[in-house]
Amino acid sequence: MFAVLTRMIVLPVSLATSAPGALPVVSPSDVVAVVAAQPKRDSMTVTIAPAKRIEVKLVMKKGEKASFEWTTNGAEVGYNLHGEVPTDPSVKAHIYQRGSSKGEKGSIEAVFDGVHGWSWRNTGEQPVTVTVKATGQFSALKKM
Repeated sequence: MFAVLTRMIVLPVSLATSAPGALPVVSPSDVVAVVAAQPKRDSMTVTIAPAKRIEVKLVMKKGEKASFEWTTNGAEVGYNLHGEVPTDPSVKAHIYQRGSSKGEKGSIEAVFDGVHGWSWRNTGEQPVTVTVKATGQFSALKKM
């Protein structure tokens, strides 16, 4: 999954003290702190009417990664996992995966800045509920 670095402080070797028990004097310019963001977690449940489709997307920057899992209430739906740039129609959509299923799990790495996620189509005669969960590097999970 994802390694999470919460905080690391690096002190220059020159700050080592020769006096036993003495503490070195550290100025702010001597300290380098690295703080990584915690992975974001989000989920959403949508209901798809018969013969309709719904899209739910992660807002991601190129190279960001997220793991996901989606499930239905037992009905099979057609799905298309893809990425697109809504603000630039000249960028062709990128298809990651498509098929028909009651649920899938996996991971995605954004191939460009944009929205990356699912289009689900209900081909049945009853409403279908889909729940999607995501963890990783993204700024939002939203219904399109």
